[in-house]
Amino acid sequence: MQSNKLKEKQHQPGEFVVIKADLKEEWPAIWRVDGKTLLQKYEPFEQNGITLYRNISTYTSWTPESKKQYISVPVKYRSQGQLETIVEFLKNEMTIIDYDFMEQCMKQFEAYQDNFEVYIQTLISQALDSNFLMEIFQEKDDYFLSNVQTIDDITESKKQSLFARLRWPGPLRQAVCTWPCLNMTRDDAGAAAGGGRPRRCAGCESPAVAVRVLMYGQPYNATTLEGCQPDPSAINEKDFLMCRICSNRVELLSKVTHQKYLMYIECAKRVSEKRTSDPTKDTTCILNELLADEPWLNQLFVEVRTAWAEIDSIEHSYTTNNSVRSQ
Repeated sequence: MQSNKLKEKQHQPGEFVVIKADLKEEWPAIWRVDGKTLLQKYEPFEQNGITLYRNISTYTSWTPESKKQYISVPVKYRSQGQLETIVEFLKNEMTIIDYDFMEQCMKQFEAYQDNFEVYIQTLISQALDSNFLMEIFQEKDDYFLSNVQTIDDITESKKQSLFARLRWPGPLRQAVCTWPCLNMTRDDAGAAAGGGRPRRCAGCESPAVAVRVLMYGQPYNATTLEGCQPDPSAINEKDFLMCRICSNRVELLSKVTHQKYLMYIECAKRVSEKRTSDPTKDTTCILNELLADEPWLNQLFVEVRTAWAEIDSIEHSYTTNNSVRSQ
């Protein structure tokens, strides 16, 4: 499955952060990560009708505990000298997650629990019998197909919603759709490499490259989940440098794009464990035991609802920001 979780909150020197509680202010102070243990303060000022920020000689400690109070913010450098650096806080490009709204979404999605349990039952059955999905399509088995379709439709709508927000180039989009797994590692090479050429994020072309994203895995047929050959145009499109914001987006997009396949792999792993522990156990017994494992089913349902709710929260953030700016 996905080795998706980059060691978060390990912000690189030079990145900017803000105290979460200060975001209610129109132009809060922001802080630049200065090494591993310090933050330098930047205060707002106005120049030609634009709010910019300059560094001041105020520092605060940057500890594992204090990091929880901060989130990353996007900035654009305006000028950089030996004594003074001026940046613009790209406030409109920032996605603020409204956790109360996200919690409401999570609650609303609980209505699909029965559909989800049949969805997982279908994937367990496919892991037990590789012809199961093909057979229910041929037989037009409404019990399984309607429940699977309900979950698939929600997931597809979330995927399309997020895709619509991301103005990413075609090769990156194609890669996300082709490769079901990804590995994310910090990229510490800096803004330039290979003869000093500037390196830019594969998604938004920002120079703030922070993460290397390597996509991999077995391409598959979305209907039967059987392995297939990758699109020739995507074979060599696997390795991307990304900024922190786009790397978070690609992780979320990958989760919803390959949700069914990754859930199937999880079910297949559990089936394999059952068969290994007792080779004589029949398929019906394995199916019933897995469906009776409520903590496991709940964990899977929480994962899916969280991804859906994150995307709804991103959409909510854009809508809220646009309505505020238009007032």
